[in-house]
Amino acid sequence: MLSHVAEWAAAVLAAGVIAGLVVVAAGAAAAWLLYRRVRRRLEGATAMALRYARHDAVSMVARGRVRLPPRVVYELRRRINGRPEVW
Repeated sequence: MLSHVAEWAAAVLAAGVIAGLVVVAAGAAAAWLLYRRVRRRLEGATAMALRYARHDAVSMVARGRVRLPPRVVYELRRRINGRPEVW
């Protein structure tokens, strides 16, 4: 009788361990999928913000609202008038 109870307890314990491992694996997979989705959205938002910032900066410089520092102007002129390998 005691051996039957011990077998039953061992089976319940083994089933609980297996169920716990399944839950941990499912949680890890869900966390990975969530991380991937958040990373992709953040990359998209960053790229969009960078695109808008670059467009705004170029348009403001082109309109003459912003003066570039002399060193930046020097480097840009050197690149534009320099060899193609500089790019």
